[in-house]
Amino acid sequence: MPGTIPATQHVLVADDSAAIRRMVSLCLRHAGYRVTEAGDGAEAWSRFRAEPSAVVITDVNMPGIGGLDLLARLRDHNPAPEVILLTGTHAEDAQVAVEALRLGAHDYIKKDPQSLEAVVLAAARALEKFRLRQENALLVDKLRRQSLTDSLTGVANRRAFDETLAREVARARRSHCSVALAMVDLDLFKRINDAFGHRVGDEVLSGFAARLKSVVRLSDTLFRFGGEEFVVLLPDQDRAAAAAAAARFVQTTAVSPFEVGPHRIAVTCSAGVAELSPRDDPSGGSLVARADAALYAAKRAGRNRVVADGETLDTAVVAGLAC
Repeated sequence: MPGTIPATQHVLVADDSAAIRRMVSLCLRHAGYRVTEAGDGAEAWSRFRAEPSAVVITDVNMPGIGGLDLLARLRDHNPAPEVILLTGTHAEDAQVAVEALRLGAHDYIKKDPQSLEAVVLAAARALEKFRLRQENALLVDKLRRQSLTDSLTGVANRRAFDETLAREVARARRSHCSVALAMVDLDLFKRINDAFGHRVGDEVLSGFAARLKSVVRLSDTLFRFGGEEFVVLLPDQDRAAAAAAAARFVQTTAVSPFEVGPHRIAVTCSAGVAELSPRDDPSGGSLVARADAALYAAKRAGRNRVVADGETLDTAVVAGLAC
């Protein structure tokens, strides 16, 4: 099938018989493949690690690392290549080939001159299967990322937060380090929706998320918790450091109005902070509850401020911490 396979497609051929290896390689090159040759399983594994290929064609019986051993190693690679086994005509070789299929090999072909065309066809099918696997993996990854991302603001969503929080709590306890949460909520957001409409409200929410992202550390993670409420997970931060971070969030929000079309909308936010304690449950639910209680205490105290585990920081203190 000359001309149908891009020359950049790479196949690794491993066989301890130089004559068979060269015949197979020559046919593949004529079909448009770029071929790397290896004289045994150890060389094949070394060459694959140096330059992975989408398809590996290997003899079943080779000294040292045989075809099944090579298949097992290749299967653990990410992404795993498609593997085609070349077998002899003996019954035991056929049994090994069947076992190789059970272990994930793409195909097996008996070694004889009439099989060379079959090798090229098998390589084409294997390459197509590899390509489809890669496309499916990318699609699954894209769908997973979409399922963990808030579509309006582009930050991680509540589902992502629940997954991340449990892992971070476990890590903090295992490593005997601190972790804190800051829950941040826009003040009187309903008034914005009522006065300007939900489209403008959505623009304000997106702008608010962007401002928060601009001041979080690289190690921190911002999530949209729900509605106009966001949460920042702060690894390796104690209560005081988290309060200072929350102060930056409050100050950054209030520093200038949000501009949406012809509108200049002044907005403030409030924040509640909690640090993980030995009494908190493994899921982090009680940590969230304490941060949420601190947030509502900040609202009751007049908004545009931070409450850190019961201690209220007024706007003047917030300004000082944010500097």
